[in-house]
Amino acid sequence: MPVRATLLFLLLVAAPLLLIVWLGGMLLRQQNEHTQRTFLTISRERLLNHQRLIEEEIRRLEGAFDTLLLETPSTSEALRELPREQPLIRHAFLLDSNNQLLFPPSASADPNSEASAFLRRTESVWETGLKPSAALNEAEAGSNVISPQRADTSSNSSWTILKQTTRGPAITPSRNQGKPAAAISTNVSSGWHLWFHGNGPRLLFWQEKSNRQIVGLELEMPALISLLINRLSDPTLTPVAGLMRLLAANGRSVLHQWGNGNGDTNTALPSIAEIPCTAPLNMWRLDYLPDPDETPRMEALPILLGSGGACLALITVAILFHRDSTREMREARRRVSFVNQVSHELKTPLTNIRLYTELAQQQAEQTNDPDINRHLQVVEAETSRLSRLIHNVLTFARQQRDQLTVHPKPTLLDPIVQRVVETWRPTLESKGFTVQLETNAPQTGNLDPDAIEQILGNLLSNVEKYAADGQHVLIRTQQDSTHLHLIVEDRGPGIPAAQLDSIFAPFVRARNDLTEGVSGTGIGLTISRQLAHLHHGTLTATNLHPGTRFTLTLPAVDLR
Repeated sequence: MPVRATLLFLLLVAAPLLLIVWLGGMLLRQQNEHTQRTFLTISRERLLNHQRLIEEEIRRLEGAFDTLLLETPSTSEALRELPREQPLIRHAFLLDSNNQLLFPPSASADPNSEASAFLRRTESVWETGLKPSAALNEAEAGSNVISPQRADTSSNSSWTILKQTTRGPAITPSRNQGKPAAAISTNVSSGWHLWFHGNGPRLLFWQEKSNRQIVGLELEMPALISLLINRLSDPTLTPVAGLMRLLAANGRSVLHQWGNGNGDTNTALPSIAEIPCTAPLNMWRLDYLPDPDETPRMEALPILLGSGGACLALITVAILFHRDSTREMREARRRVSFVNQVSHELKTPLTNIRLYTELAQQQAEQTNDPDINRHLQVVEAETSRLSRLIHNVLTFARQQRDQLTVHPKPTLLDPIVQRVVETWRPTLESKGFTVQLETNAPQTGNLDPDAIEQILGNLLSNVEKYAADGQHVLIRTQQDSTHLHLIVEDRGPGIPAAQLDSIFAPFVRARNDLTEGVSGTGIGLTISRQLAHLHHGTLTATNLHPGTRFTLTLPAVDLR
């Protein structure tokens, strides 16, 4: 197979293969992204479920604290007893309507007492003051207040998805029975205050009394964490395969972790999802570390089988096509080789026949026998025709092998044309043609005489075959400043306009009706145009109505 055809064939095979591979890779990538998105959504939903548990517990604590503070008298003795009775409460406090601390008193007699420690822990709170109407801003968590009656609809909160809980209060009810917690909490003003002290966050729960005093509680953070751990580790909850963690405010310390994993974070995959806890605990975060065994596996086998099957089918078709085309081209080369061999074999005896025909003609002229001369002229005409045919076949074979060449040199066009026309004149005139020759190109051209003779011989051969009805042929040469022109005109039936260019293709003939005496191989014009191109010239055909004009244009040579 020729190099150009081989490269084109490889391109036609490689392009679909690359496209299939690219499409397969894109499908794999899209499926992997979809799988990861789905798994991330599932993981986030697990975190949101546990976030709701924390939110429910905070809501329950709010109701219980509201009930407790409403039922507890605002006296020093009653407030002092609260931490002793309730494990979640570390200390209680009371503010007047001007936010001045009434309990514990600001000047404690014992600096080592719990009251003094409470005042030191909450010093920054009393400096800034409680602001019951303000909502918590996460960036200013140390000095603002959260009101549970105000829903935070930001992306980092879940205040808008509150749920009722059936669990009992986390603190022991007071000895004074009051209204239910749910009913009380909706009619009082209360909230949370978050600030940081020492190595972690601190929480205050406050409630505004009808006399504008504020009573509040400082929560025992270890007890609160323990309460939340018990809630998050409820065995009735759907277990998770990986590790779920409750992270401290610094994002590194783990307050608690649970799940079906073995607790070793080194064997778990990195965290894939993380959300903040519900306010007022939004300084803590929940994250999820999936177990390696629960990571979804991408179903790549169908895509790989489909892509691989398509590639295999394409390669199989390409191999079969290449094998068949190679076999056909091999057979074609053998046929061409056979024709070449036969043509070469015919050329030698044909040369001898022409030689002895010329000798016989010379002897016949001495005897003045007209019949012998006529017979010998027929033999010479047919051998000339056969010689031209063999010459065309051999030239066409060289062209197919990209071995057709010309050897141009500075040459006059007119003498070549005159010589060829005189050779053809007896044949044409014997068939009734009027041969008209006009030579008007005295300028030298860069020509190969043998190639020009072959071109003109093929054109006159076509006139003989196809324009016999016109009985006239004009051969004219002319020149301009840069080109030489050889024109052959006849008065035959002409060539259809749609075939004026296609007749130069191999094995194409304007007429194939053998019953009309038209014969030939259909390669004469192909060879002629190729020889013209090798001269850096052109060969064109135009209709004359009637008749056809063939124009050979060749570059001239300025020898001045």
